[in-house]
Amino acid sequence: MIHMTEARVENEEKLKALQDELRSLMSQADYLREQVEAINSVIEDLFAAVEVLDYIAREGSGKTVLVPIGAGNFIKARIEDVKTVVMSIGGRLSIETSIEDARKALENRIKVLESVRLDILKKLEEVNRRINEILPKVEELGRELSQASS
Repeated sequence: MIHMTEARVENEEKLKALQDELRSLMSQADYLREQVEAINSVIEDLFAAVEVLDYIAREGSGKTVLVPIGAGNFIKARIEDVKTVVMSIGGRLSIETSIEDARKALENRIKVLESVRLDILKKLEEVNRRINEILPKVEELGRELSQASS
């Protein structure tokens, strides 16, 4: 009888440890998915910026556009100079550069973010693989413990 109790306590401890690890892994997976979504959003914005630069370089001079002024409000403005663009370089700093250089910089940012996204997706795959290893063990131990208490 004592042997059965020791084995049950050991199995309960194993189950608790596996459940704790499973919860931790699931939290990590959620966090990594959120990071991928955030990166995807930034990449989409960068692609949109590249498209706008292409349009401006091709057809912008003299065109009237809507310029966002915040809180979903816009003003109409006429594009006069299509040779340069003022581009954010981070830290509230901006530089004036050619449209082509701005386009290249945006494309480089996209490449960097795609690389980061790939690294995160690889980590997510590892976490999901570990979850898939642990889950059957948790289910099996749970069944064993519930059958033993019946």
